[in-house]
Amino acid sequence: MKMKLKTRIAWIFTILVSLVIATGAVLKLAAFPPLVAIYSKIGMVQYLKVLGIGELIFLALFLLPRTMRIGFFLLTGYFGGAMAVELSHGGFFIIPGSILAFIWIVAYLRDAFLFQRTLTQQRPFTSLQTIE
Repeated sequence: MKMKLKTRIAWIFTILVSLVIATGAVLKLAAFPPLVAIYSKIGMVQYLKVLGIGELIFLALFLLPRTMRIGFFLLTGYFGGAMAVELSHGGFFIIPGSILAFIWIVAYLRDAFLFQRTLTQQRPFTSLQTIE
């Protein structure tokens, strides 16, 4: 695939996933009534604004090239946790799961090295040696 086309596709997917995540975060910060009802049902309404702020921070880290990797790991943990909460309360886990899948696709398109195995020399366990 040509580099220009790959870069364009990566940014299109980045913009789409960013819009979805930012919309969810803004709705949490604005205390959108259907979200308040859902979070009240699972007993997490008091964390609604914190979750919205966290989403925006994680998204900002993901969008910046220098912090993309840490943002990727934080978003993965966030949406993995969202899936766990949905599953534990009998909810529909497909929505956070699909967002997470798109985050992984975007991360791969932006930085494929993140998913490659690196071959490094094995170092001896100098700090873990047993003391006799």
